[in-house]
Amino acid sequence: MISYRTVTCNYCSQNGTEDIPFVAQRHRVTKRAQQAVIDDLERAGSIKDTAERTGIHWDTCKTIHKNYLQDTISFTIGSATRIAIDEFSIQKGHKYATVVVDIDTKRVLWVGKGKSITEVNCFFEKVGTEGCKQIKAVAMDQNAGFANCVARYCPNAKVVYDLFHMVYNFGRLVISAIRIRLANDHKQKDDEVGYELIKRSRYLLLSRNSKLSDKQKVRLDDILNHYKDLYAANELKELLPEVFYANSKEDSERLWDEWVDIALHSEVEEIIRFASNQNKNYRDGITNSGIYNIRTRVLEGINNKIKVLKRLAYGFRDLDYFFLRIRNAFRGITA
Repeated sequence: MISYRTVTCNYCSQNGTEDIPFVAQRHRVTKRAQQAVIDDLERAGSIKDTAERTGIHWDTCKTIHKNYLQDTISFTIGSATRIAIDEFSIQKGHKYATVVVDIDTKRVLWVGKGKSITEVNCFFEKVGTEGCKQIKAVAMDQNAGFANCVARYCPNAKVVYDLFHMVYNFGRLVISAIRIRLANDHKQKDDEVGYELIKRSRYLLLSRNSKLSDKQKVRLDDILNHYKDLYAANELKELLPEVFYANSKEDSERLWDEWVDIALHSEVEEIIRFASNQNKNYRDGITNSGIYNIRTRVLEGINNKIKVLKRLAYGFRDLDYFFLRIRNAFRGITA
């Protein structure tokens, strides 16, 4: 049995209790229990499991950990000069959040709900004028909104479009489009053999040739020998990474111009349309990879771990807490 005194203020009539040394502030648990909850959740455990192990209600466990994270995690750009921006799914139904990471330290700088220009602007506004000036390069996918934000807030930064997203878009807008067109042609002609051959070739056509087994390469060669449009698309797919692995802006521009020239002379509608659009709208960001050889691949790894966090919690209803846990999980590599 513990005895404590309750007092009433003579001026505002508010009631209060005296401080009890071993009781945690803001929570009706002891300091030892509070620390046990924090330690358990810091090991990337789930709130449900922590509640079962400690005998404390899950909502109290979440509140304890959330308050701890709010006290220990603060927003700062630090010494980051090269950052990456990408979005990830937080709920079914096309609900997304945007994450910004310091490429060199792998520290998550900021997480915001949505992927609109307004949300990304919030990050740069929090960074401030001086912080924005120190940013030299920003890796991203081909999201015009992100590029506009960088141009508006970061006078010294260059946009660098990511190879992974570029290859993905080429596969989706060119290779898959050609494959579907050819499959439909076979279907209209009641050519079931040709239709099945094309329909089942998706993996072979989208994969890097060097990643295929010898047996798969033979199958791919058979397809490419029969369809000149797919042959042209495959050759351009294999040449595309060379643009991003160049060692200077000049080399990247030369390789890109050669790639575009080959594409425009391919006589394949899907290829010509893709190359014209990329050259018109994204040329500078693509060839900036020769200056800053950076990718958003560090974010792809982070996004995979974010999915693990979501599975641990069976989803998060409190997005602020979810975003704090993401930042807590990726505090960065210290020298």
